[in-house]
Amino acid sequence: MMRASIVEPGPIMSWSVLLLILAAAALHAAWNTGVKAAGTPALATARLCLGGMIIAVLALPFLPQPAPAAWPFLIASTIVHVAYFALTAAAYARVDLSIAYPMMRGGGVMVTTLVSPLVFADSLPPLGLGGVLVVVVALAGLAATAGQRAFGPRGLGIVTANALVIGAYTMLDGLGARASGAPVAYTLWVFALGALGNLGLLALTEGRAFLAQLGRARDLGLGIAGACASVGSYGLVLTAMTLAPVALVAALRETSLLFATGFAALLLHEKVGGRRVAAACAVAAGAVMIKLA
Repeated sequence: MMRASIVEPGPIMSWSVLLLILAAAALHAAWNTGVKAAGTPALATARLCLGGMIIAVLALPFLPQPAPAAWPFLIASTIVHVAYFALTAAAYARVDLSIAYPMMRGGGVMVTTLVSPLVFADSLPPLGLGGVLVVVVALAGLAATAGQRAFGPRGLGIVTANALVIGAYTMLDGLGARASGAPVAYTLWVFALGALGNLGLLALTEGRAFLAQLGRARDLGLGIAGACASVGSYGLVLTAMTLAPVALVAALRETSLLFATGFAALLLHEKVGGRRVAAACAVAAGAVMIKLA
């Protein structure tokens, strides 16, 4: 009789995997910082979209393609992503990164958690409910401490709308990725088609002169760099999920909230006081509770 080999249990997560997740979180915060740092966030998102389309066109021919069952979700997600790009640019044109990023990301996690039981028939354990409560209180505190002046005209409404949009595309992509059988190709298709839709919308609203600015070598380079950060963040998360528990990876991914707050203070020279830092930490803690539930 053959005896099954006994493998000694190892640590839940190695240092190398932890570094992968932190790098993914930093990259996600970095491309958002780049959009905020641009003089015109709409132009920065257009550069990002163009760079992402180039990456997708180069990579998709070599990947297995999504199953037909995934395309309805892909098309719906594409439409939602057009709104996402537009709202992200509008938010960063009005609101500090250290306020907008935690509210949009944390709000998106909260929306996904509350609606997922209805879409995926997943139960929400007490830890998840506690995390939602923490996020709600932290986001309310962040908005209150910032004050109306920090949001400017329509800023709070735009940030809130984008949190809802982030929750919507997260659920659509969860359904689509499950149906696709090829999650990497699915993601690239969503990025490419959403980018194409955003560029088309900008062509209608801003005119040809706006799009002509994207052709400059420096602008194209910035767009590709931003797209590499966005796609690279996703790729690192996928890699980490093959090496460590998915829930733990997803939870640690929310450290991007803390990276964004740090980038806002160090690179953008925003006035990030103790209250904003505490609120961002609370949102991140609540998101971690939700992901670990």
